Amino acid sequence: MRCPVLIAAFAGITLTANSQFTILPQAGFENSNTKISYNNLPYFSPVPQMQPKFGLRADYKFKNGFGPFAGLSTSRPLVSYSFTDPEKGMTEYSASMGNMQAQLQAGLQYTSKPIFFKKQTSASKTSKTTGKPTTSNHSYYSSGCSRNYSYSGCGAKKSNTAEKTKHQNTGWALRLQPSAGIGFIPSDVEDLVTTPAGMQNNYTYNAGNSKTTLLTSMGFEFAKNEKRLFTLSVNYFKGLGNNSTSFTSESAGKTTTTLLNSTLSGWGATLGIPISFTKKPKTTTTQKVEQRPKYDYQKYRVDCRYRCRKTI
Repeated sequence: MRCPVLIAAFAGITLTANSQFTILPQAGFENSNTKISYNNLPYFSPVPQMQPKFGLRADYKFKNGFGPFAGLSTSRPLVSYSFTDPEKGMTEYSASMGNMQAQLQAGLQYTSKPIFFKKQTSASKTSKTTGKPTTSNHSYYSSGCSRNYSYSGCGAKKSNTAEKTKHQNTGWALRLQPSAGIGFIPSDVEDLVTTPAGMQNNYTYNAGNSKTTLLTSMGFEFAKNEKRLFTLSVNYFKGLGNNSTSFTSESAGKTTTTLLNSTLSGWGATLGIPISFTKKPKTTTTQKVEQRPKYDYQKYRVDCRYRCRKTI
């Protein structure tokens, strides 16, 4: 009953996430390595455990790049190790993978700044002042003793500084996303199950039955033109706690004590498509304009001619 309640709680948190959250559906594979030690003998892996993996992850990122995450993922670390004769349990046994389980995840994640495969490009446009104005911006007049200029438009002239500079983050970019956390499987599976089998008992040891797991991951988020495309994650996990058990059996008047231990570790890789609800800040460009007064060139021409005639 606890597992559906926790899953429902996680779904509620995901649905009520605000615009600063990112939802990451994931699909990939997981390679668990569950090893068993029989009566303190060296550990061995009874079956290979490569299987597909699916998950859903939600994370919240602060301005400094750090933020918590919560997730729900499939997991299949159990190995059912069965035998009937405890004295021959090391050689006469059957092993199979356990059922699929749901694992709840939580921890802390860091997202680095984008690393561009190519340098950022900038488009700048400048205007330079010359001793004599060009005909495209204003007209030039000369009448004897004076020179007059007529500025086109409203008489405004752009300054000789950069009138527009715009940085464009184009091309492919990469963000690193290391994370660490804890995984919890809300399961009530027993370590040892004993069932009658004729004149003997059948013993089934559920190896790798660790409810708590240490999770580490390195994510590689790829983006193009500031658009987040996909995230490739490489994961490593290790079971916490001691999954050991022992039992006593009698055969032909002889009492035998059997000790079973197991360890759990593994790695995997997933591919996810980030769905981000973060609002992008609006970028604005400013243009510096230097105002110049208007000139009435006809008035100056009349004054100049008047002064020239008066002098002659």
